[in-house]
Amino acid sequence: MTDRLALPAAAALAVLTLALWVYLLLFQTAGVQVANRSGAVLGGLTVCPASGKCLHRAHLWPHQTWQIPLDRPAGEPLRLTVREVGGQRQMLLHTPRTAERRASFVVGQGGRIVVQ
Repeated sequence: MTDRLALPAAAALAVLTLALWVYLLLFQTAGVQVANRSGAVLGGLTVCPASGKCLHRAHLWPHQTWQIPLDRPAGEPLRLTVREVGGQRQMLLHTPRTAERRASFVVGQGGRIVVQ
């Protein structure tokens, strides 16, 4: 690549990267988000909408977030089930009011699940 093309190419790449970050931060698709803030590795995660199409994940490491682009109608309940390292199972049922809003579950200390 010549020197004349290097600066415009770098500027175009920077603008595209910034546009992608803005899109991801401001225009998130509706779905489900599960964040692990427990400090331990979580296993056996299951997210089930009322339609019955459950999604599974083997492990979620500390400070990791699982983003699930899940289409669901408004008022449809979601169930999150988590197995902790000690073998305990935690479950929470949540019904978001609108389909556009992302349901956000946070697993905190002691495996306690809260909705944000």
